[in-house]
Amino acid sequence: MFANRLLSFCTAFLCATLYGAQIAAPATSPPKNSSSSEAQRAKLVALQDDFIETIKANGFQPSLAAPTIVLDNPPSYGNYEDESNVLHIAVWAALSPEQQARFARLAGLLAEGKTGEETFEDGVHHWVFIHELSHWWQACQHKTSDNHYSVEYGANRIAAAYWRSKDPAFMGRTEKKMRTVIATMTQPVPEGKSPEKYFNENYEKLGPTPAYIWFQYSMVLKVQSEAPLPSLHQTLQQPTYP
Repeated sequence: MFANRLLSFCTAFLCATLYGAQIAAPATSPPKNSSSSEAQRAKLVALQDDFIETIKANGFQPSLAAPTIVLDNPPSYGNYEDESNVLHIAVWAALSPEQQARFARLAGLLAEGKTGEETFEDGVHHWVFIHELSHWWQACQHKTSDNHYSVEYGANRIAAAYWRSKDPAFMGRTEKKMRTVIATMTQPVPEGKSPEKYFNENYEKLGPTPAYIWFQYSMVLKVQSEAPLPSLHQTLQQPTYP
C-alpha cells in the first residue's frame, strides 16, 4: 500500500483510529477509579445523551435503553453488542504502551499538530463511538440483518449525517483523512463483482483484513457524495441502506 513497511504500518493505524479496524489487542480495562477514565466516561455519556436527544428531536423514540458504556480495549476499539445492549469503547489508559506509541507515530504522520492521545480521541471517541451508537439505533428499529453491507452503510450514513449537523468541520476532516488513506489502498473487489455482493459473500473473511477498511471508507465517501446529502432525519428513518 505504501512504499515502505513503516508507512504501511502507520496507515493501518490511521484506519484503526478513524474507523476502528479489527486489529488484535488485549481486551484490558482501565485502572479502577482512574480520574482520567472517569472524565472520558463523562464525555462519552454526554455525547451518547446528545445522540439520543437528537434522535428524539427528529421525532423518533428509541425502543431500547441507552447502551451501557464499558471502557476497555476491544480489538476493534469499539463494538456494540445488541444481545446485551453494551457498547465497548477503548480508552487511552487501557491501551498498551506499544499501542499508545503507535498513535503518537500516527499523529506525526498526519501532521495536524495533535498528540497521540488527541489523535486517538478524535477518531475513536468521536467517529467510532457514534458509528457504534448508530448500530444501537438499528437494534432499536429491529433493522439488523444478514445484509452486512446494508447494515454497515446505514450506520456510516447515520454517523456522517449526525456529524454534518453537529460539527461539519470534524466531518470534513474525517472525510479528507479517509480520502487520503483510501487512495493508498488496493481496490479489493474482483473485476465483474459488485462491492455490495462481494462484501456480503466474504464478510467473515474480510473482517480482519485491510480490505475491510477499504469497504468502510468507500461507504463513507459514497455517503458524502450523495446528492442531495441525506438529512439526519432521513438516515434515522432508514437505518439500513439501501
